[in-house]
Formats: sequence, structure tokens, C-alpha cells
Amino acid sequence: MSGTPELTLDELPVAVSPDVPADPATDETVATTSEPASGRIVTEPVVSDGYQSVGVTWDTDPSAPAVEVAVRTLTDGSWTEWVTLEDESSAPDPGTLEASRDIRAGTGSVWIEGASQVQVSLDGAAQSVDDVRIALVGEAAEVDGVAATTTDISDGVTRRTTTDAPAASRSGAARVDTGHAAVLLAAVAAPGIISRAGWGAAPQRCAFDVASTLLASVVHHTAGPNSYSSAAEAMAQLRADQRYHQDARGWCDLGYNYVVDKWGNIYEGRAGSGEQPVIGVHAGGFNTATVGVSMLGDYSSVVPPVAQRESVARVIAWRMAAFHRDPGSTVGYTTLGGDNSRYPAGTWLALPVVIGHRDVAFSACPGQAGYSLLGFIRQRARELIGAEFVNPTLSTSTVQYGGGLTVVGGVNSVINWTMTITDLRTGIRLVRTVGTAGSSGGATIVAWDGRSDAGVRLGAGIYRLDLTGTEAGTGAGVVPWSNQFTIQGSQNPPAVPTRELGTDLRFVPIAPTRLVDTRLTGASLGPASRMDVVVAGVAGVPANAAGVALNVTAVGTSTMTFLRVWPAGGSMPETSSLNTDQFRTTASGAFVGVGGEGKVSVYNNSGSTHAIVDVTGYFTKDAGAYGYSPLTTGARVLDSRSDGGRLTSGSTRRVQVAGRHNIPADAKAVMMNITSVFPDDVGNIVAYPSGGTRPVVSSVNHLLGNNVSNRQVIVLGADGAVELALQGGASHVVLDVVGWFGPTGSQGYNPVIPVRAVDTRWNGGGPLGPQSVRGVPLRPVGLPADASAAIVVLTATRQSAPMTFMTAWRTGATRPLASDLNTGSGRDQANIAVVATAADGVMQVYNDAGNADVVVDLQGWFSP
Repeated sequence: MSGTPELTLDELPVAVSPDVPADPATDETVATTSEPASGRIVTEPVVSDGYQSVGVTWDTDPSAPAVEVAVRTLTDGSWTEWVTLEDESSAPDPGTLEASRDIRAGTGSVWIEGASQVQVSLDGAAQSVDDVRIALVGEAAEVDGVAATTTDISDGVTRRTTTDAPAASRSGAARVDTGHAAVLLAAVAAPGIISRAGWGAAPQRCAFDVASTLLASVVHHTAGPNSYSSAAEAMAQLRADQRYHQDARGWCDLGYNYVVDKWGNIYEGRAGSGEQPVIGVHAGGFNTATVGVSMLGDYSSVVPPVAQRESVARVIAWRMAAFHRDPGSTVGYTTLGGDNSRYPAGTWLALPVVIGHRDVAFSACPGQAGYSLLGFIRQRARELIGAEFVNPTLSTSTVQYGGGLTVVGGVNSVINWTMTITDLRTGIRLVRTVGTAGSSGGATIVAWDGRSDAGVRLGAGIYRLDLTGTEAGTGAGVVPWSNQFTIQGSQNPPAVPTRELGTDLRFVPIAPTRLVDTRLTGASLGPASRMDVVVAGVAGVPANAAGVALNVTAVGTSTMTFLRVWPAGGSMPETSSLNTDQFRTTASGAFVGVGGEGKVSVYNNSGSTHAIVDVTGYFTKDAGAYGYSPLTTGARVLDSRSDGGRLTSGSTRRVQVAGRHNIPADAKAVMMNITSVFPDDVGNIVAYPSGGTRPVVSSVNHLLGNNVSNRQVIVLGADGAVELALQGGASHVVLDVVGWFGPTGSQGYNPVIPVRAVDTRWNGGGPLGPQSVRGVPLRPVGLPADASAAIVVLTATRQSAPMTFMTAWRTGATRPLASDLNTGSGRDQANIAVVATAADGVMQVYNDAGNADVVVDLQGWFSP
């Protein structure tokens, strides 16, 4: 507020023991005299020229009795009657950051502008407390814009001025209870509010505490004079009250969340009170989860004007509606206690949603006339809110897999409701149901059976339930309600029959097709959970298919985990097909034999994850299928770092594959390693047949600033080329081919239940060092002598270098240029590799940088 005068606070010690009077000439302490007839202690008059308000404070002592304080002023040569100061022994709630400050007990402040002197009267309880002070707030004298110290000794009293203390930044100031999951969307419009800047508020002195919700509203009055004649004078009173609260009481700011003047103007008190449940200091033990609304003035005998009470009702309706409180009802509340609280800490109350300060404290606030209007305020606030869900809550915040939940609460009218459930990992809405709830003080509003609209049970993960509605008859919208819940637990369907795995299988490519995406059905995998995916007899794969080429992707993963993929009906292997964590989306190619009922099994080890399964072809003994042929030396068909530059989001690039690097012109598909090199953001690359429609499948998913590779079967277009499409962050791309499928391919695929060949953490000689090679024997785990190429999953773990790569090849050959796995510290990484084998059946593995443990799992082989 431009031109707002700076305020100063002067604190004068009071000699509450009349037996030791102060010497005004030598001591700043205010002297007192006793009045035996009344038992009170009265101070000498104190000069108050230039001051606007006065209050009295003392050291906090929970065991001390309440102190009754009265003041009178000398105005225009006459002393006023004694006025009792409102007992404002409110204090910050225990456990809040504000409570750790140097807090003083005391009275409220009262407006005394225009008075030349002020005198204070205290009852005998004042002798039971320490360090009694008179606190005077007024405008500071300024010299070159700096508040100066001034002294007036005409009455032997020194008045001290102070400058503003450093202000706390609003950035990051609030301490938010992150356990609160409700999304607050107010349908009741916010009333017009004069901002803190509008009334010239000083900065807050410390970070505010923020509650998880709002349960109730507390109505107050400031107990100051009602004689203010303009909004400017009302703002001046607010500024004086704020300075008293901050400097005399030690609070962070003005204790109230909102103040309403007699014309109905609403002033923002504590900053952010309209956006969050900011905890004020207005009702000790009941500050947390309440909003304090104070009427500016003294309403002991004067009835608050119509405009003022209307604005109080509007503020309460606005804030209570956002948290689904019924102003005419009650809510459960457990008090935190306090020096002036009517209830000891830990007391549970059925607290009215709208109360006066006196209901919970030994106080006259908000005055008898003000208190008498609470019934009107409750009713008016309820009218303003209209139909609503009252105090809705979930029957549980944690649902076991297979179970459901209910929304329980009151309904103050007949409401046609809509309930939706959204997966917070994906943002996909999985459930939508409608119904009608009749008026009720508390009952089940909605019951949900745990299933998605697709009819499947939602899997482990975090979800949000949203409840919206309209009032029956009027069609008026009600305040929507929302809350989060977690599903936990494992799911494992009944085992399917076993099926004998085929041998010497040939390949038939198909257009990349999605078989399963649990994001769309909600059937995410929990810990130690399995799902069986039908792969035969669907998506162009015939019912007699004996094997499939898949791309398996984990997305929305909650923790570090791995996936296993194997023929359904067989024993679950002690291997992994894909390793991932909560920081990335990870894809991996897989060759898998088709198990019982035409299915393959997918298992998640830890936490929860969504799984996507895409198929690019199948293996069969049928005539016309294509054999496999490995390349003697791997072929790099694209390196955008030297050919064409980065791919950018939305761009595509055609890459000729067949007819180059010993790949025959009639090749139909290739085993291709696709590497994303130094992407500048998250995203993915899709490789698909040239001339075809771009599928929804992704081939490799970016990891910001790192290289990521995925090897899979890529189907070629009729022209022998592939198209690359990039979404998200720009990236270089490297394509390496290790073999191909086509009419002249001579080798067949032989699937097995995966088996572990080596894990250097336990039985393989320890981690590989930098630029070191380790031989991995495959014969002991079932690789036959006639195998020409082993199909393995190569996994790196416990890497020490931020970036490294691994390469696999046969004994006696030169190490290939192309890598089989790109990885780095902090992420377990797996990739499928097809490695030509020598007579000794030993596979060589190279690690480029740092130390890294290696796991090798045999998935099958090719043989003539």
C-alpha cells in the first residue's frame, strides 16, 4: 500500500509491586500504586501522544492465574471510563514452528489514537507473573527514510522506537502436511477480499504452519472501538494490531486469517489463507485446522451491522465449502490444549463447524451481541453453500488387491453423483459410475467393488477418487471432492497347463501389434505378481504358434524391480528379462516359447508397475516361415552422429537395411539393437516397417543424458527399409544389426524355460573391471553343441562408472564394434543379445568403464 506509515512498538516495563516504586527520573519502569479497596494495581499515567494502540503483555507461565487488565485514556483533557482489555491469551498450537518462537502472554490491543495519556489497571494476579510490559504502537519518526530513536522525558517515561525485523520470504514458507491427499475445488465463489498489500500489511516474520484440512471456523471480535469512520482508519487499526501481535506477542503475523469491518469489507489476515489451511493464532488449542474470522470492533453490546455479518458468513461459506464442512453441523475435533482453553489437550469434541471464541476459551469474545448472531451466520453460510457432500471420507486409504472401498459422509440434499477413479501414475481414468444419494447425516454415498470399467480388478498403485454431483431438481453443481488411496498386494492367477516347447522354429513377421497395456485396464502388477498374456490366436498370431518375438515395457514403476517372461505353465525361472526402477520407462525385446493355453507369463518382483507387451512376429514349423541367419560381423546401418544428425520430436527418418552389409535384399526382418544416444529430454523412438502405419509401440525409451539400447526383432518394409519416429527429447540414434530372417535363412529357433548361466555377484569371479573380458560357459546350462547362436539376456548391475557399455561375442572372434548393452551407475540394465557360439560354447563379455557385475541368462538358441 503506497505511502503507508511505518509503525513502531515501544514496550515499557511495569513495576507491579507497589512496594518498590520506580524513580521516573532514573528508571524507564512505569511506577504503580495500589488501591486496597479494589485490590488492583494502577500505573502512573504514560504519555501516549503519537501512539495508536496499547496492550499489556507478560512472560508466559502456564501455571499463573489469568490477569485482568483495564485501561483508560486522557482525551481532550478528560479521562475516559476504565475499559477491560480482552483477554487474548491465545498462543501458537504446540508442535507448530511458531510455538518455538519467544512468545509472550497478554491482552488484546485497543485503539487509543488521539489520547495524550494512558493509564493501566491490573488485578492482583499481575503479581504472579513476570516482566509485565505496556506495549504502545504508533508511527515512527523518520530521518532520511530511517526510523529514528526519540525521547520524551516530560513525564519521566522514555519511549523507544524500533525498525522492522527482517521479513521471511514467502518462497517455500509454508510447512504442508503432505499426507493430506484431498484436492480442494471450491464451488462457492470467493468474496471480494482486500489483500495484505491493499491494507499495508508488514511482511510475515517467520514461516507459517499449514494444516492438512479445515474443520471449523472461529468467530472473533477485535474488541476495539467501533468509532472508525473510514476504511483507511480500519486499515490503520489492522496495521497496529499486526505490529502488536508480531513485536509484543512474538507471533509470526496477525493472529487472524481474516478481518471484517463494519461495512463488510474483508481483509486478508495471514498470507495464503485462501489457498491453504494456514494456521493462525486466534484460539489456543483450536488454531490448527480452523479459520479465524474477526469482526473489527467491540460487539459486547453493539450488534454487528448487516453488511458485516453477511461478509463473515460469506468468508465462512467459502472456506468451509472447500473442505466439505456443513456450517450448521458438527465435526470431530481433538484439541491441543492451551493456557486459556476450556478443554485440556487430547479432548475429543463434536465441535460445531461455526463457533465463537468463547466456546473454546475463557473469553468474552466475540462479545455478547456478536455471539448472539452465530445462529444467523451458520444458517446464512449454509444457504450460500447449498447442496454438498458433508465430511466425506474414504472407508480406507489402503485397499488390499481384490477389495473395494466406500465413500462415507453426509448429504444435505438429494444429489446426483458421478464417481471416477484415476491412476495417478498415468493420469488415465479407469472407473466412472453414477448414482443418487438422498439427504443423510452420515451414510455410504458410493460403494466401489475394486474393478475398472473393463471389468478387471485394479492392481497395486496410487489412485485418486473424484466425486462430483448436481442437486436433484435444481441442477446446481455441488463442491466436488477428491482423495487418494493405495491398492497393495499381489495377484497370481491359477496356473495354466504345461505345453511342450517346439524346436527348429521359423519366423513369420507381422505388423507390430500391442497385446496388453495394463495402463488402459488398470491391471498393474504388484509385488511378487504374475499375469498370463494370450499371445497365440490373437493379433495375427495363429493358435498353433510355438514362439513369439515380443517387446516388453515397464512403465509407472514404483521402485527398483525386474520382470520375468517365460512360457506359461512352466516353472518360474530365476532369471530376469527386464530391469527397471521408478525413474524410467524401460523396454526390452524377448524371444519366448508359447506355453499352455497359448500364453506367456510376465512376473514383477517388487513394488508395482504397469506392463506393456507388443508382438512383432511368431515362430512356427509351418511352411513359408523364414529361417534366421547371423551376420559374421555385426552391421551398423545408422549412426546419426555422422549421418543425418539428431532426430527431433515429431520427425521421421527412413533407413535402408536390406541389401547392405551382407543383409540380403529379400530379408524380411532383422535382429536390431536400437540405441538412443544422449537425448536431451524424456521421450522414445519407434522403429517400424517402411511404408507402414506407425504403431503405438515404442522400441527404446530415452533416459535423459544417457545412452539406452534395446534389441528386438524389427520387421522391414517391402522396400527393405525401416522408419524411425521420435517423440519427446531430441536424440542421436544408432542402429546395429546382428542377424536377419528371410527366405534364405537356414537356422531355427529353439525356446527354453530361461536359466541363469552366471551371476558375477555370487558365482562368476566378481565384477568385471574397466576394459576387461570375462568368459561365460553356456554348455553347463543346456546350450547344445549344434547351437550356432545363443539367445541370452545380458544384465549389468552395481556399476561404478556413470556410463559404460558391454559387448558379447564368441570365443576366437574379434570383439565387435557395436555394444550389446549401454548402462551406468545407479540403474540395473538388461538387454537381449544373440551371440554366435564357437565349439567351446563360451561367450565372451567385455565391460568398458569402471567395475560392473554381470548376469547372463540363457533364453534359447538358434541351430541349423
